[in-house]
Amino acid sequence: MATSNEPMYHLGINLGHDRSAALVRNGKIEIAIQQERLDRTKNSIGFLHQTLGDCKSIQIPHEAIQYCLRKYNIGINDLSSITANMPGIDYSEDILQRIFPRELSDKICTIPSHHLSHAYTAYWPSGFDEAIILVVDASGSTDKEGLTESYSLYIAKGTEIQLLHSEKVKAYLASLSTLGFIYEFITKLAGFSTTIGKNLAIPEAGKLMGLAPYGTYCDQWREWLHTKPESYSIDISAYDLFLEVEALKKLYDDGKGKAYLRPYIVDLAYKIQSELEKALLHIVELAIEQTNCKKLCCAGGVALNSVVNYKLLTQLNLEDIFVFPAAGDAGIAAGNALWAYHNIERGNLRPKLEKADLGRDYTEDEIESALHKFANEIIIEKLSYQEMVSTCAAHMSKGNIIARFEGGSEFGPRALGHRSIIADPTFKKMKDIVNYRVKFREAFRPFAPVIPLEEISTIFEQAIACPFMLLVSNIKKEYHDQIPSVTHYDGTGRVQTVTSEQNTFFYDLCYNMVKEREGCPVILNTSFNIAGQPIIETPEEAISTFLSTDIDFLSLEDYWIRKRHSPVLSYEEHLLQLQEPDYPHGLAEKRIDVTDLMKKLDEAIFYGNTENSFWTTNELKKISSQGAMYKETSVLFAKNPLGNHFSAQLGKDLILLLDPLGMSEIRDLTDLIPSKYYTYEEVRLIMLCYKGTEAELEELRLELNLSEKAFWEKLEWASKQLKRYNLPYKMLRKESDSTNSKLSDSTLGQFTDESFRLYNTLKQFNDNLTKHGYSESNICKLLDIETLQSIEPTYIHYYNNHKLGQGELEDLLRLFLLRDSLKKERITEILGECCFQNLCNLGIIIPRGNLFASRVDIYCVNKFLIATDHRYMIYEEDNIQENPVMYIGMDSLGLVHTVPKYLSKNTLDLCTGSGIQAITASCYSKKVVGIDINPRAIRFARFNAQLNGISNIKFVEGNLYVPIGNEKFDTILANPPFVPSPDNNLDFRDGGNNGEKLLEVIIKNADLHLSDAGSLFIVTDLVNVHQYEEKLNQWWGETKADKLILTTADRNDVLFSIPHCHYPFEQTIEQYNAELDMWIQNFNCSSISSVNFGYILIKKGGNSFYSKSIYNPTQGINKKVAEYFEQINMLHSVEWENLYLFLSDELHVKIDYSFSNNNDKKFYLYSKNQFYSEYLIDEKVYKVLERIAEEELVLEELAFKDYVVDLIYKGLVKVKFKQQHQKYFDSYECNEVAATLSHSMSSETCGDIHITEFQTKTTPTCLTSYIRQ
Repeated sequence: MATSNEPMYHLGINLGHDRSAALVRNGKIEIAIQQERLDRTKNSIGFLHQTLGDCKSIQIPHEAIQYCLRKYNIGINDLSSITANMPGIDYSEDILQRIFPRELSDKICTIPSHHLSHAYTAYWPSGFDEAIILVVDASGSTDKEGLTESYSLYIAKGTEIQLLHSEKVKAYLASLSTLGFIYEFITKLAGFSTTIGKNLAIPEAGKLMGLAPYGTYCDQWREWLHTKPESYSIDISAYDLFLEVEALKKLYDDGKGKAYLRPYIVDLAYKIQSELEKALLHIVELAIEQTNCKKLCCAGGVALNSVVNYKLLTQLNLEDIFVFPAAGDAGIAAGNALWAYHNIERGNLRPKLEKADLGRDYTEDEIESALHKFANEIIIEKLSYQEMVSTCAAHMSKGNIIARFEGGSEFGPRALGHRSIIADPTFKKMKDIVNYRVKFREAFRPFAPVIPLEEISTIFEQAIACPFMLLVSNIKKEYHDQIPSVTHYDGTGRVQTVTSEQNTFFYDLCYNMVKEREGCPVILNTSFNIAGQPIIETPEEAISTFLSTDIDFLSLEDYWIRKRHSPVLSYEEHLLQLQEPDYPHGLAEKRIDVTDLMKKLDEAIFYGNTENSFWTTNELKKISSQGAMYKETSVLFAKNPLGNHFSAQLGKDLILLLDPLGMSEIRDLTDLIPSKYYTYEEVRLIMLCYKGTEAELEELRLELNLSEKAFWEKLEWASKQLKRYNLPYKMLRKESDSTNSKLSDSTLGQFTDESFRLYNTLKQFNDNLTKHGYSESNICKLLDIETLQSIEPTYIHYYNNHKLGQGELEDLLRLFLLRDSLKKERITEILGECCFQNLCNLGIIIPRGNLFASRVDIYCVNKFLIATDHRYMIYEEDNIQENPVMYIGMDSLGLVHTVPKYLSKNTLDLCTGSGIQAITASCYSKKVVGIDINPRAIRFARFNAQLNGISNIKFVEGNLYVPIGNEKFDTILANPPFVPSPDNNLDFRDGGNNGEKLLEVIIKNADLHLSDAGSLFIVTDLVNVHQYEEKLNQWWGETKADKLILTTADRNDVLFSIPHCHYPFEQTIEQYNAELDMWIQNFNCSSISSVNFGYILIKKGGNSFYSKSIYNPTQGINKKVAEYFEQINMLHSVEWENLYLFLSDELHVKIDYSFSNNNDKKFYLYSKNQFYSEYLIDEKVYKVLERIAEEELVLEELAFKDYVVDLIYKGLVKVKFKQQHQKYFDSYECNEVAATLSHSMSSETCGDIHITEFQTKTTPTCLTSYIRQ
């Protein structure tokens, strides 16, 4: 134990990467060593395999600590202080307290910050009385607010160090938001890293610095580091930077060969190096202006960028610069110990660091032991000092390569003569020989020139000393050819100056080289190791490495060693074994601005727009997992689906790790709340429930295509998640019910008043139905039918009494779909007394004798519940004095399934009836207006909206467009009375004698009420469908639009009429015949040749017409219809030479053979998607489709393109746009297959190509004869 008169020892430990230990006494670094030199593990990060990445479990560098203590023959108890540090959240004190004995706990200290430790290494041993200190690295300390140091500036005078500025970034963004991490990002992209474990790689930034001169400036690429006048801060958009790199990768990266040889990476190396230089020049220049100090001290990993250091020295006219030799995190050990000396001991001594050899000397016994171990493999000669210098110079001048070992090892990544490989740089190919034959490293990397200090200004554009090889100086042009193997590609050299006092051997060797071969007193120096291994430490390692390489001689202290079994090769012999290396270069062609590609990538990640993405699904997932977390930093793509106020810092210790295409994690950094993972949709709900505006919430609702009720339910879930993390959340808007809900004289009479509200009461009703499984799928399963529209009146008794069992759902079906009646007690048991009473007051539940029945049918459409009048009016109670509200037929359902769900600010639903179209549209519309001439329909529609929790619809009584005046809409929907009928008494059915009375009016006036890009979607009977192109041209007018007619099957007079003439019950044959005569007569007298059923879809902006067959949809074909309009738009807006063909992935083919003739084949195309019909094609068509499936054919290059366009209109073939940038991805040319097709399918043979589109089954609609008694 040291007494008060004995010196105090301060132990510093680095627990980050490059673990190390250092001992300080009297303000001097007495000894320092990196752990990697001892455990021989590159970077020696200290993670155990089972705790890889867990910083709390990092192992202390035991060997390095003992190495330091043994030199001074002291134990751990003799220390005055022990100070450790690590970047990020500093767990070092906890680790030391856990590792060291309890009696040492008072000696364990914590330095305030990582950067302060670096600052002490930069200034304390500099020898300057005053200086600016610049600390720049990848990651400093992370404070309690979750901010991480990026770079710091200090001003130091005497023994005081004062902070000028500390630039901090959010810790969860630091990995691409600090200067050091950005540089490392490109370093890793170039393939310069040491892999440790499965997911950890330590970048080798010095290699990128050497690569940078081979690149060139590109003005098309965006600036990453934005300085600001009079500010130390630098604006960095990590997300935009990340996207640009990914776009460049997609554009230029072929994945071949070494990454650093890919031209765009070479240019990126140039880019980040030059931007780093510009940023640091700005920062230091501002500090000089504010402090009037022109001496600079540097530390932190970026301070090892000796190119930047030289630019700071020369361009800012600094008086001097000092860079600590272990400027990276290895130096933290020394900084910690110096800080403790100053702040714990209160010491003020600041001896200047003259030499970097802070390791221990090896004894003669240790050297002789190593020599003895390899005695059979080496020949040894002991020389005097002068003999050693002369021998080295003589052999180097002949072209031999020598390894030099003496004294203690250097602290830091540079070998400065004690653990070096040396050669004569005047040989033109010496750099290539050492790189290839000795170091086994990249050919482009330069070696350092060593020169006596007094000679430096003769050869280099530099006057000051640089003993630690931390300035890359310009070599005067006239010396480039004299010392070619230390002159880098850009005419620079990372110079090391030597004096006879600091480095006697190198100093004398430089001058002895002149004696041997004249010329410059310069030698080549590089570290004594091979690529991927730490610099050697011991004599034994020196001999072992010497034997494993093509080094010619080893100078180990005063022992001259050569290999016993390998001849020494001359320079010429080395050249014979040398392969011509590949050198990097930048892009030859003109660079392009990749902003458009970046935008597409952003849209693919955050908006799901992957249709024309250049990235595969797996590529996008990987990119999302790596870069989406930086979205909040974006300048180019600032709009954020997570809200304009989005920050992933949810709380002091709570962050969101965002991954839209994977699973995002909400992580509590204190580990008090377990991490939880969420989908992107869930994250958006949580974030907008947390900080979103009403407008942002509404935008999300529309995007998710949800009704207000469904959206509110999701927000309730999101609020529960926020509660889990003790975060505030938005209170949901709640409607209050009207007080007047007493019994009305008419069904739903209360809803005559537009202001009447019953949301809460109807929510209970809806919840009850939902709770008991009242859904289309469950009902169809119970009744064994395909759709609810399949229920026929003659089956009702069977369903009620023979098919259905006993249960809540079964009884709800009996009540609300199958016209049965129940006891009051049973209804209240299922729905509750309050709900029962409310339904009675609304006129929905009515007495039927001693039982109760429903006045309405309740249909399930998607997730909506829709009340209508009964489809079958078969009871006395069904007599009403108003026009009934049409049930949900196949026409209504089909329109729901057909209409593209375009986001709409304002949607109009004409002839709204029950409101089903308006209610469905409310999911993708901000506002909906529903109009109907029937007041009963308006009441039902208002009821249905509230039953489904929807408030963004207004239902208005009136005739078509009259109530809306001049208002315009993005979307107009219509399900008008369209049946060509001899009887015009049923307003909701009859469309006049030809069925087009209202249809014509709707289409003629639509353009006046549509926005510039608006759409009109109608379900209707199609009378004489073959005339519809002419009809639409006449009705629609001259406004350009794409018009699509979706048809099913034509019906002649009898097929059309019979379904309208059947009564379900109590119809005589005479009544039936009379009804049929009336319908047939009307059909023939109205010049009707056929009646089809289908949809008229008109979208403004194009100029096309097409008619195709579909199956009337019972499932959604909305996306296929939207895709149709997108394809047509592409056909009309993109040059056909940029359109590639591919097949719909939903098509299948079947081939029929004849038993009598195998050559008689029939080819059928079919699909499970109801957007398609079935098609009979000939073998030529089959061959064309087969080729399209196999090859990327360009539409413009096909001789039969007009025929292929028809296939595109049918949806059988699709086109994709090969964008301008894609020409760089491949050099597509018309291949042999395309050429063969073009030749064989010439325009002369196009007429022989045949395809038959089959009509499909038509479901009769509006069979309103069924409502008759």
